[in-house]
Amino acid sequence: MPLLRSAALLVACLCIVVSACACRPHDAPSATPDPHDAGRARQNVAFVEAPSASASVALPAPEPPFDPDDPAFKADPEDFQPKTPARPGDWLARFKQRNQDFGEYVRSRPTTRTSVRRQIVIQPLGTFTDAERELLDKLREYMSVFFDTPTRLAPPMALPDHGLRKHHDDGRSWTQYHTVTLMQEVLRPNLPADAVCYLGVTMSDLYPEEGWNYVFGQATLEQRVGVYSLARYFPAFWGEKDTPEARQRGLVRSFKVLAHETGHMFSLEHCTRYECMMNGSNSLGEMDRAPGFLCPVCLKKLQWNLRFDVRARYGRLRDLYRREKIEPWASWIDKRLRRIGPAPAPL
Repeated sequence: MPLLRSAALLVACLCIVVSACACRPHDAPSATPDPHDAGRARQNVAFVEAPSASASVALPAPEPPFDPDDPAFKADPEDFQPKTPARPGDWLARFKQRNQDFGEYVRSRPTTRTSVRRQIVIQPLGTFTDAERELLDKLREYMSVFFDTPTRLAPPMALPDHGLRKHHDDGRSWTQYHTVTLMQEVLRPNLPADAVCYLGVTMSDLYPEEGWNYVFGQATLEQRVGVYSLARYFPAFWGEKDTPEARQRGLVRSFKVLAHETGHMFSLEHCTRYECMMNGSNSLGEMDRAPGFLCPVCLKKLQWNLRFDVRARYGRLRDLYRREKIEPWASWIDKRLRRIGPAPAPL
């Protein structure tokens, strides 16, 4: 959920809250900028090393065009469901948000890759077990495919010894870390020069401010940093038995939160039009009900920004899901690819 903090615009999503929030304003310049114009890098640039040691050249690979009439952006009712009415306690039952349409997204001057800022960087914060480090590598691969952007894992960094509290609930107590402290004092000073998004990931619990029980993730849209906790997605946090089914559920939840929050960092706001990965979620139950894909409007925004090949991206995601045994998502993509067919021929 967007929160205004001085000049910075903070997005805190997937949270249980007991305080009020302010929505992001929808002010935008009247002109329609193109993030691919002069001064910004073309996307999907292939760098080819010249044989000579004294020179090298950068050859731009042809990028897929943006076609607003591509069938991939059509809201076929067989594949996309209008947003269902909120249940008590759901995000939209607590926070009234209007939908960001495609034109508003274009006019908002969304964050995009540049000739320098070309990578998503995942920053592990705190300690990770061997199994959790394997999860991080899966998240790195997933992010690189979902956003069609090179993604790397940075060396781990320690959590700070300040900006934390003891949280008590149901007879238990544990340490929670303050998201703003992590973003402003740990991540922002270490923002890599080549990072379009810098994502702190931790297995520790988080909170954004006093009065909030916890938060899964929070990001600054202007400063390109965010921090996300995966702790509550796995049974160890709840004192439950670790099973293959529980680990699979944790992987699916981790995919969802990283894609959702990074979508915010590419300037996508919450989707209120369709059932979509960019829907706001106020609980694990609501997040579990959300689909594992972008609606056609959010897909159109992201493709306009990053200029990926929609069908090739779908295919790579399907293969990843099938390998990870997330068959419902893989089967949905198979069906979607059959429906939209090949890319329209260029005019």
